[in-house]
Amino acid sequence: MANNIAFQPMGNCVVATAASANTQGNVVSITAVSPVNQYYVFNPNKDNPVFVAYGLTANITATIPDGNSAAVVAIPPYGSKVFTGPQVSNTQTVYVRIISPHNNAELYITPGEGL
Repeated sequence: MANNIAFQPMGNCVVATAASANTQGNVVSITAVSPVNQYYVFNPNKDNPVFVAYGLTANITATIPDGNSAAVVAIPPYGSKVFTGPQVSNTQTVYVRIISPHNNAELYITPGEGL
């Protein structure tokens, strides 16, 4: 549940990657030690935005918004955000895929609670 405490990690940090420009990265799975639905994401790319798609099945597609809407969360270059998404736990996996307009994009994602 979302609250106003500092972010508390409640699962392992995972790295999602997209190796080439405008190509989707592999699907990454996320689990947590107890049910949470917030995610801290960090984009270490100093010049590259990264777009994240997430869902409860591995059949997800990440697309770069290009005048049309896209079911993604935008993470700015060298930025971080906490966002709310599907609930994850030790029995419920959430899947993530990223895309970026630049090569070798990475994104670090940690499930937890807080701001």
